[in-house]
Amino acid sequence: MENLYNDLEGLRIAVEIEARGREFYRQAYEQATAQAQKDLFLLLMNEEIHHLTAFTDIFNKVKVTKEAHSDEYLFDPEVSRYLTVLAESHVFPQTDKARQVIAELKTIQAILAVAMQAEKDSVLFYDELANNARFPEAKKIFIQLKAEEQAHVVKIREMINAWA
Repeated sequence: MENLYNDLEGLRIAVEIEARGREFYRQAYEQATAQAQKDLFLLLMNEEIHHLTAFTDIFNKVKVTKEAHSDEYLFDPEVSRYLTVLAESHVFPQTDKARQVIAELKTIQAILAVAMQAEKDSVLFYDELANNARFPEAKKIFIQLKAEEQAHVVKIREMINAWA
C-alpha cells in the first residue's frame, strides 16, 4: 500500500475533510434550537475552521517545497481517486448532503453520534496517511492532524455523556 500514497494529495483531502466538518457543524448550529446546543455546534464549527485554516497553510507550504516537486513525488490520479473515495465514504457527509443528514437526525445525541463517527473515521484516515507517508515532514503533519481529531473524539464523547 505504501506506493499508493501521495502526501500532498493526503493533505488536500484533509483540507476537504475539515471544510465538510465545518459545514456539518454550521448546519447543525442552524438547526439547533436550545442555546446550549447552538453553543456546542458553534464551538465545534470554530475548531473545524481553525483546522481548515491551519491545514490549508500546511498544504500550501508543502506544495511549494522541493520535496513536493521532486521526481519521487509525482501526482498519481489513481491515488487521488482512492483517497477521495475513502474520505467521501467516511468522515463527514459531503456539503450538499449534510443538510439532509442533519434534518433526519432528531436529537442532539443523534447529531453528536454522527459527529463522533466522523471524527473517529478521520482519526483512522490520518493514521493511515501517517503510516504510509513518504516524507518525514508529511508524517509529522498527519500525526498532528490525528491528534487534533482524537481531541475532538474526546470532547464529543464528553458532550454526549453530558446530554445522556
